[in-house]
Amino acid sequence: MIPFSDLRKLFPLKAGAKSTIEFVELSPDKQPKATKMLTLVVKGKETFSLGGCKYNVLAVKETFKNGAGETLDTFTALYAPDLQASLARRYDEGTSTESVNGYETIKPLAE
Repeated sequence: MIPFSDLRKLFPLKAGAKSTIEFVELSPDKQPKATKMLTLVVKGKETFSLGGCKYNVLAVKETFKNGAGETLDTFTALYAPDLQASLARRYDEGTSTESVNGYETIKPLAE
């Protein structure tokens, strides 16, 4: 993805913050067709357990739309500011099909 705005302005994330970023998606096989939009809404703070550890995370709703404004994907990312990483994604939030897909453990890249 190539954003058309400075992503450094998004951080640090704070509860209640809302940002919209226009970007183009790149693929090695084809030329980009059109721009897309990503809206980030920081809904609040939570605690998320990963393995035997608990992390303070921000719940960030991410909504991707195409150039025509049609929603392509939406989920809530659980972002750990201390790690500067998303630990999980929550889909279908608030419904009977709600699910959380996250890492099982965090390990260093090189041991």
